[in-house]
Amino acid sequence: MKIRLLIQILCCLVFSVMSSTVFATWYTANGTGSDRNDAVNDAIRNVMLQAGADIKIEQNYKNGVLQSDNVNIMSRSPIKKLVVMSEQTTFSKVTVTIKAFIDERFAKARCSGAAVHKAVLPVSFRFADSQAYQGSIGIEGISKELDKLVMENLYNTSSFVTRPLVRANLNTSNSPNMSNAFQVSNLSSLADRYGSQYIILGTINSVSTSEVGNNVLTKLMYVPTRTINFDIDVYDAINEQIIFHRNYTAEADWPFKQSDYIDLRSDRFKSSEYGQRVYGLAAEVSKDLVAELQCKPANAKIIDLDGDDVVINVGRENGISPNMKFTLVQAASMSGPNGDNYSAYEKSNSVYKVVSVYPHAAKLHPVDLQNNTLNVNVNDVVTLQ
Repeated sequence: MKIRLLIQILCCLVFSVMSSTVFATWYTANGTGSDRNDAVNDAIRNVMLQAGADIKIEQNYKNGVLQSDNVNIMSRSPIKKLVVMSEQTTFSKVTVTIKAFIDERFAKARCSGAAVHKAVLPVSFRFADSQAYQGSIGIEGISKELDKLVMENLYNTSSFVTRPLVRANLNTSNSPNMSNAFQVSNLSSLADRYGSQYIILGTINSVSTSEVGNNVLTKLMYVPTRTINFDIDVYDAINEQIIFHRNYTAEADWPFKQSDYIDLRSDRFKSSEYGQRVYGLAAEVSKDLVAELQCKPANAKIIDLDGDDVVINVGRENGISPNMKFTLVQAASMSGPNGDNYSAYEKSNSVYKVVSVYPHAAKLHPVDLQNNTLNVNVNDVVTLQ
């Protein structure tokens, strides 16, 4: 009897280990920081987001290998093994590449929205006002440089389908609450035109230098500083509201002369304290956007009707595959206290299954025609189950 029980326990253990291995996958990610610890922490955060995990972890490692018995996790860790593959130090920054073996079942169970890659549309940075623009003397190209840095980071993020940068002079508000109907209409039209749910907006508030004065002794002893201060807003075109608003700011020594031409892509600028702050903030933006958007519910708009079938505006590029199921969420036009019209969404009992997938769209068929909602309209929304 004891032998039989022991065999059953061993079989269960073997099955458990095999199941864990079958559903685990190796992921690779880079990380940067001021030292090796910071770089590895950054890489682990990136690999967790890449795998679709929505958890926070703390880890200890030895000789580049994660020590499973020393892992301090705020909830059960999906990381089974982690190895630091390479390490490089440039301009006082450490860059590492790690490889992690991750249990996808646990990681994605906590973040079902990550199954669909969200379409994001970056809009070029603009200056908040004339004073902000006048403060950019010496680095007039800072807005285009921020465009490039944020775009590069977004393109390297597998969580998004990033559309090409749009240069548009949008009259947008910096407030998290966007009530102006004209602004909403502009942004929603832009999102529809480029097939995106989220629009990323950047506003430069200040890149001004501190005043040194005309005293010769002061000029010799005092190194001026320069600020970098900008806002990032994310507009959700389906819910027609700003869902993310964050300010990014830093200040650092500005060792350049006022008459100097500063190439913002030069090693001279990158190696300066100010350049490192700018590059660091741009990297922080992309990480914050992934953390904010990756686990949001996966929504799509109905763009066409074909009998009982519906066609939605996400497809193969977004990770849509046959047999995925979506629930219909119908739109109703509502009026706000200021007379502004907005859309309100109400979940229905209608469930649709993906039957055909195209590069930028997918066709869905009702799972139960008997109980299916009859009055389905273009611009209604479906959400991934």
